[in-house]
Amino acid sequence: MTSRTERLLAWFVPLSAPAIALGILLGRASEQSLPGWIALGCALAAALLLRDRERLAAAVAAVCAIGFVLGQGAYHPALPAEGYYRVCGIVAGEIRQGDFGQVKTELRYVTLDGKPAGNAYWSFYLEDEEPLPSGLEPGVQVSVTAKLYHPEGADNPQGYDFREYLLQQGVTIGVYGREEMQLSAAPFRPDTLAAWLRHRLSEGLTAAMGAEAGGYASAMLLGVKELVPSEDRTAFSRLGIAHVLSISGFHVGVLAALTDWILRRLKRSVLCRALVTSVLLGGYCLLTGAMSPVVRATVICILHQYGMLRHRQRSDLHLLSASFVLILIFQPCQLTSASFQLTYGAMLGLMLITPTLQSLWEPDNRRLNRLWQTLTATAGAQIGVLAPQLYWFGETPVLALVLNMAVFLLTGGLMTLYWLTLALLPFPLLAQAAGAVSAWLTSLMLGAVRWLGQWEYIVLWTKHAGLMTAAGWLLIMVALSWLNVLPSRRRLAAGLAGAALLTVSLIPLPNPHTEYIQFSVGDADAALLRDRDTVVAVDLGEDGYDIAQYLHQRRLGVDMLILTHLHSDHAGGLAALLEDDIPVRRCFLPEGAELSLIEPDVTELLKQLESRGTRLIILSRGDVIPLPSGEITVLWPEKGRVRPGQDANHYSLAMRVRLHETSMLLTGDLSGAYEGYAAVPADILKAAHHGSSSSTLPEFVRQVSPQAVLLSADDDERAAALAARVPDAALYDTGRDGAITIRFTEEGWTVTTFK
Repeated sequence: MTSRTERLLAWFVPLSAPAIALGILLGRASEQSLPGWIALGCALAAALLLRDRERLAAAVAAVCAIGFVLGQGAYHPALPAEGYYRVCGIVAGEIRQGDFGQVKTELRYVTLDGKPAGNAYWSFYLEDEEPLPSGLEPGVQVSVTAKLYHPEGADNPQGYDFREYLLQQGVTIGVYGREEMQLSAAPFRPDTLAAWLRHRLSEGLTAAMGAEAGGYASAMLLGVKELVPSEDRTAFSRLGIAHVLSISGFHVGVLAALTDWILRRLKRSVLCRALVTSVLLGGYCLLTGAMSPVVRATVICILHQYGMLRHRQRSDLHLLSASFVLILIFQPCQLTSASFQLTYGAMLGLMLITPTLQSLWEPDNRRLNRLWQTLTATAGAQIGVLAPQLYWFGETPVLALVLNMAVFLLTGGLMTLYWLTLALLPFPLLAQAAGAVSAWLTSLMLGAVRWLGQWEYIVLWTKHAGLMTAAGWLLIMVALSWLNVLPSRRRLAAGLAGAALLTVSLIPLPNPHTEYIQFSVGDADAALLRDRDTVVAVDLGEDGYDIAQYLHQRRLGVDMLILTHLHSDHAGGLAALLEDDIPVRRCFLPEGAELSLIEPDVTELLKQLESRGTRLIILSRGDVIPLPSGEITVLWPEKGRVRPGQDANHYSLAMRVRLHETSMLLTGDLSGAYEGYAAVPADILKAAHHGSSSSTLPEFVRQVSPQAVLLSADDDERAAALAARVPDAALYDTGRDGAITIRFTEEGWTVTTFK
């Protein structure tokens, strides 16, 4: 019989998991660690003085306080001053080449002028057609003179948080440049040696299997995702099987099961199997660059092996909670990563939901029973990842349950072939034979994925998940869990209530407000006007990622897309809307837009947009577009005044927008020579051409007489010069303020900034 104290202590580990998570989130939101230290001292004192349940509560509170301290330090690290340094570090990641000759990778064991500085994100640009510097590869030590900068967080609502992404990778600083670059052999370090070996093994797989299949094998075995095309990653994501392309607990499980099967055939002892599996998985962690999913799965496996050796009771919930706490102690920033949440959501579903589903039916037929177990395991994992999947992706793959069951059955065999090919690399002829079979099966899998991924209704698009979604998901988990948290009569009610909450939370609600958002997109232009339920996009920026993300998370289509002109810094973001399948009902262009000097890529994007059913409409001076709370009046260009072959900026759309009793003047990239045609009084002015000195001239400003001026740019000098030209107006700068939101009412307007 266990004592009361032992029964209470048994709950300590499971309760510590949510406690440390809460503490980390509180620490993330705090600028000071002192509150955490005070709370920790009080909790420890209470744990010493109290008994039984009160002591347990105090111990859990202490874990929460520890999470606060760890989270505050991890999310707010002390950083060296920005500026130029002699940077020395070891290349620890694959060399990734992006658009316009950009090169990027990660450096470990970085020193700045000889002083240790942790890990860094390193980037630089190549000249036109310039090859990658010879010898630059993972595992090499590099020394350059480069500019150190502090990575920035999100600039827009639900925008990409580059700073937090790097923190999740253990990187705190960024360095840019490659002046006086020197390459040399790196001193021996296990992790950087593993980076070199990973690169070599990836090259070997590509040579044995071909570029395409070798790229997928590298991604699934070694975590080298750069060789997988983005369109294929999108197809896998739409089908709900993107986890196949990233090393996860499933991949570690396949390796562990394969190792255990071999050792059993060799009749090794339990101790031998446990030690070999643990050492092998530890080495695999190192080989894959200590990727978080691999570390998580390895920790769980090793804890399981330890319990088996010590003949301890192995509660899956305790193992999961212990690994959760251990990982967050060493890597607190993992808590807010999609990968971490999806991994533990899937594991929680497998451990809590799958046993309940399996108990509903126990087939006598062995094969049927195995199929039923696979189906229920897949269903449990899918329920477990439902909340984080809806939060991060805003969509639910329709065939996820069926396809994940197929993946569970088939991918294990494919990965076994990949491992066999990898093991045979020292024997080229045998490796190529195994690689040929692997490549053939890979091509069959890719053909099916690409075909299914093109289906229009393969995913259910939902609104961004919120607290109501999380509450509904928790009720469903409680209702389906094998833990008897609720009496049986109430479990059905909890499940139905959870399903109702979750469903309602994902339905877009009517928008009663009128607001204009000027997105922060660098030296480009993108804005969104939401007037009740009418959505108007005015330009989309260079890449369109943040505005597409904003629309996708709110399940919004675009009623009217207004492209002021067809330069890529205003219209290039159309590619993001097309990629995310965001519907655009009408697209408005200025008179003569396609006759001006424009980029061919933008013209091709317009053709794709039109082929999807969007109606293209030409605007010129005098045209009026009605809105629920006002109207848009076109001021420029005029019909018959556009000359072919001219700079598109000259004929950029200029519009006066009236919303309730407030007027805005939107000028695109209109040059100073033509801005007189748009010189009408307005309360708010969006400065033309990103505040260029050749536009928004003093006479024009005098005629408009704005109370506020919006600047879409990321240039401090340009902002200062514009401020001098509009001394009587409040200047809002996206480079400094982030996204700028203006809320319009009958009484007037208010401005809020994202930063």
